[in-house]
Amino acid sequence: MAQRYTTSGGIVIRRKPLPSGDVIATILSTNLKWRGIARKGKLPGGNLGRLSLFHDVIVQSYRRREDDLAILTQVQLNGALPNLSRPEIYPHAHQLAELADALTVDIQIGERIYYYLAGGLRGLNQSEDPAKIGLIFSWRLLQAAGIAPRVQRCSRCNTAPPLHFFDISGGGITCEKCQIGLPIPTIVGDDLREILVGTIRSSLQRPFAKRKEHEMLFRQYCSFHVEHLHSFDSNRPTFSETSQ
Repeated sequence: MAQRYTTSGGIVIRRKPLPSGDVIATILSTNLKWRGIARKGKLPGGNLGRLSLFHDVIVQSYRRREDDLAILTQVQLNGALPNLSRPEIYPHAHQLAELADALTVDIQIGERIYYYLAGGLRGLNQSEDPAKIGLIFSWRLLQAAGIAPRVQRCSRCNTAPPLHFFDISGGGITCEKCQIGLPIPTIVGDDLREILVGTIRSSLQRPFAKRKEHEMLFRQYCSFHVEHLHSFDSNRPTFSETSQ
């Protein structure tokens, strides 16, 4: 039976080297997430290196049977973001890729998840504040998957801001009267509304003064509604505290 080759593009979001020297890569595109294996010594031109994490690639592959891993035969690098390997940036890039991977397990993949991942990685490559970029695009990925918290009004009684409590399990911010969830500074709620309701550009203009609170809330919310990401346990540089 003739082998049927297909060509597709996407971002490498997971890479698993095998003891044999082969590499299994997970690739996310606008409408598909799939895995393929690159055989050591079988790809011309050093293609294994092109399958590095976060690379934007075009891949030619074939499957012997429908349920087999795709066998990668050619890899073309569309673009690399070299700053993502820097130690102060890599953990945030890893979080975005791991989150996108987790969010595309059981749902139909939409373009928004792919484009928020791509935009977040590009932003990290260029930004002098990678922690802010990572936070904004992580929340946007949750929003694209339909599981972002309700932040515009109290999630229990619909009271308008200011709102002073974050209900992790209930998925929203609550008011002084309802008092459900963790107490949060008013400015943190304002930041979250800007991230999830405003534009990315307007979110980037905010100082995010309560950095530790933001990181703690995202980790707890993501761990409850998605899963605990391995990147949460990495020795990432913490948010630098600005004025409190």
